[in-house]
Amino acid sequence: MATPVIERLSQAIRNGDRERAVFLCGDLRGERILLHDFFADCTTALFTWVGENLGEENLFEMFMFCFEQSAERQILDVMEGDVKRGIEATLLARSSWVAHSCAGAGEHGGSFLMVEDDEKFTFRMDPCGSGGRLWRKGRYEPPIGFGTTSRAYPWAYNREGLPYYCVHCAFLNELLPYRRLGFLSWPVDPPEGPDDVCRWHLYKDRYGVPATYYTRSGLEPPKRQGKPVSVERWFTDEQLEEMVMHTPDRIEAALRSGDLKKARGICKKMAGEFFFLHSLYVNMVVSVLDFIAREAGEESLGRVISYIYEKCLKGQVAGLLGGLPRREATRAIIGDFFLADTSGGAGFPPPRLKITEDDRSIRVELSPCGSGGKLRKRNAYESQGRVAKARERLENAVIKVSVSLPLPRGLIEFTMPIVMGYISETRRPHGMGVTRQGYDWSGGREGLPYYCCLCTGLLTESGADWLEVTPPTDQSSPCVWQARK
Repeated sequence: MATPVIERLSQAIRNGDRERAVFLCGDLRGERILLHDFFADCTTALFTWVGENLGEENLFEMFMFCFEQSAERQILDVMEGDVKRGIEATLLARSSWVAHSCAGAGEHGGSFLMVEDDEKFTFRMDPCGSGGRLWRKGRYEPPIGFGTTSRAYPWAYNREGLPYYCVHCAFLNELLPYRRLGFLSWPVDPPEGPDDVCRWHLYKDRYGVPATYYTRSGLEPPKRQGKPVSVERWFTDEQLEEMVMHTPDRIEAALRSGDLKKARGICKKMAGEFFFLHSLYVNMVVSVLDFIAREAGEESLGRVISYIYEKCLKGQVAGLLGGLPRREATRAIIGDFFLADTSGGAGFPPPRLKITEDDRSIRVELSPCGSGGKLRKRNAYESQGRVAKARERLENAVIKVSVSLPLPRGLIEFTMPIVMGYISETRRPHGMGVTRQGYDWSGGREGLPYYCCLCTGLLTESGADWLEVTPPTDQSSPCVWQARK
């Protein structure tokens, strides 16, 4: 129970136990869907709370602050190095869309295709594993009623009625890259309705993005710098088809064909596929909580947490667990949340679970927790010091030089996921808030990081008196959950 499914699967393959490995592929398909969907729901709830309580026009400042903390140093610093487009497309497929699709699990399972033509790569989501599924699941209708834009804003594709979750792509893909890099990174054709597809485009020539994508947001198309990029195909049709396959399906196909070496290779390559996306979600959540505390006062976080519970947990999670025997509910919490939160054991150091049992209770030590614990371990609640800034400048310079060198494509494809994993791990937000006094929703703790307040507050809201959580007191201490029998 304390070992990620992908590690158990790899061990079964090494042992030559193909039957067990195929069985574990089934477990891998549903491993993270509840946690992924909680993150998608939670971020949308936060966006909606801000729109309803601080004013929809303040969403612009919220999204800017959010992505300055969660994407500028983590994504745009790397993009400034002009990574080759095919490598960038591979990273998007693996770290974003394969991860978002969660192997097609859940209601209205995520699905995407990748198409390449002479000028661009296109990701066609039908539906997108997060925003598209939220729309198709009816989250913008009563009783949930998440927010949509009340009028057309240039920072929301000039679309009235656009779901707040989908708005974040306008900032992440277009507005922030334009401000920092001078061009749109991945222009989007958002869906017209819940049953429509969403398309992301990655142009091989950065200056080849059609002007209409700029003008709809009131932006001036950039003037070309340098020579036009030569047209070349990067992938074969077979490679494109394999890239969009769900990871458990790829592993199972290799197992059934008897190619255990290929199956092990896929396990190794894709073990941390959720890590980048997971880190982005965690960074977004803590930065929006911090934005709310700054704008509305930290006491408002109690109302925010109550709102998240009502909209994201009460029906979808608490209702499900409440109908299970306590033993099975404990197993579900450990597997669907704590274990999924380890992102397959990815990171430096990898998050670990220690589970012990006695006559009265089950004790789970998260050392560190893959979300709040990692934030604390990586100094997200402190100002970024000069040494950390200097280290990141040096890393950026190394990346910029490395991607410009005529290195073998295979070497670049091997190293870039490692680089992105390192960046995702080490470049957390900085200067995030901790409680200035104790509240019911902070477990009475003063100095508790805002992200950790989600656990203490949501547990209080649930009324599950058989569960208790003791958040870490410093960077080295574990987060401890106890489930009484």
